[in-house]
Amino acid sequence: MMMRLMRNQQLEPAELRKLQNKKLRALIKHSYEYVPYYHSLFKEAGLRPDNIRTIDDLDKIPISKKKDIIDLPLEKNVAANIDLSKCLTLRTSGSTGTPLSVYWEKKAKLISYLLNYRWQLNCGDKITNRQVVIGASWIPSHPFQKMGIFKTKRISEFADLKTQIEQIKKFDPKTMIAFPSCVMILGKEIIEKDIQGIKIHLIFTGGEKLCEYTRELAKEAFDAEIFDGYGSDEVGMISGECVEHAGSHIMSDSVLVEIIRDCERVSMKEEGEITVTNLNNYAMPFIRYNLEDIGISIGEECSCGNCFPLIRITEGRKRDIVQLPDEKMISAFAVYANLNNVQGIKQGQLIQEKIDRFIVKIVKDSKFTDATIKGIKQILKQKLGDIEIDVLVVDNIPREKSGKFKPFISKVPMKNGKMAGEIEKKLETR
Repeated sequence: MMMRLMRNQQLEPAELRKLQNKKLRALIKHSYEYVPYYHSLFKEAGLRPDNIRTIDDLDKIPISKKKDIIDLPLEKNVAANIDLSKCLTLRTSGSTGTPLSVYWEKKAKLISYLLNYRWQLNCGDKITNRQVVIGASWIPSHPFQKMGIFKTKRISEFADLKTQIEQIKKFDPKTMIAFPSCVMILGKEIIEKDIQGIKIHLIFTGGEKLCEYTRELAKEAFDAEIFDGYGSDEVGMISGECVEHAGSHIMSDSVLVEIIRDCERVSMKEEGEITVTNLNNYAMPFIRYNLEDIGISIGEECSCGNCFPLIRITEGRKRDIVQLPDEKMISAFAVYANLNNVQGIKQGQLIQEKIDRFIVKIVKDSKFTDATIKGIKQILKQKLGDIEIDVLVVDNIPREKSGKFKPFISKVPMKNGKMAGEIEKKLETR
């Protein structure tokens, strides 16, 4: 199976399209016959399986969001002809609201795991390299790891930094797989305390937004190159950076990705919402499922030789938007990334309490002074304008139950229920 997945990356465009169309037709037929939610969705749209022959027909199918699925009884969302007791069950992190239970056929989930390993191998990893995993729930535990293949040491992201560093040094990995926030916090600790003896060549990140500051920090602290991946619990591995770092290659033999605005596909290099269709999982299909993340189709051929198209996950996620009193909207990522330029901060979190009031929680490091707080307020006022800012120094900023770290929290509801297309047109990343 792995060899076939490796060969798929070298398919000619016509061969890849043929594979996609074949898998799509089979998925649509199955979902219409056995999944009540999609049977009803297709009927309401006046569709039968024969109406969806190629990926060009996808836009005939209405888009689904988590809110369309989450409140339905389980039997509406899963295939009636599949024994759920033989499936794997995942619980989404709930970063967009309420968590959702997702059922995976074991073969489909294995393919998703192998896509991740394919990505690592493409970036220079080796099956004999030891890898340390911190908070990366997308990396499984498999019996072949005991045979020395991708031998893995799991470390809890909730463990204290001293424990994490001791375990890394003892295991001596060449590869790290982690949330970006784990890489950043560990890197800062290693640099600040001049800790020696850790040499990690490759770092694979996912689950959170990666910033350039963390890339640079990884190089200084670990002498490592970072490769960022993108996926979700609902549909698995979606895309991953290659050695050229020109974007993120879609796993096009397993998922279809559309960039959507106002329920229509946008033009190449135009920003929109990432909508995906998993072609492998028949237990609980996700067809034209809007992940509510924002991205761009790059569309250029990559010099790495991979035939899969490129996308870029942009700074603005719908749930990571700062609203301001003057009705401007700013990418939260573009705001809190600037806090990395302030000395004295080991970890920080931006909380929008009201439209004109923000709280910044920070864990200080050895370089903290009164100038740290002054610098925080100065940067935020430059970015956000005339707003109230309180800075709180705390001992620890807890992670969510999923293990992810949330650098921005908004308690301000989106005004007037604005649609994503309206938001993106106003979004600024200054």
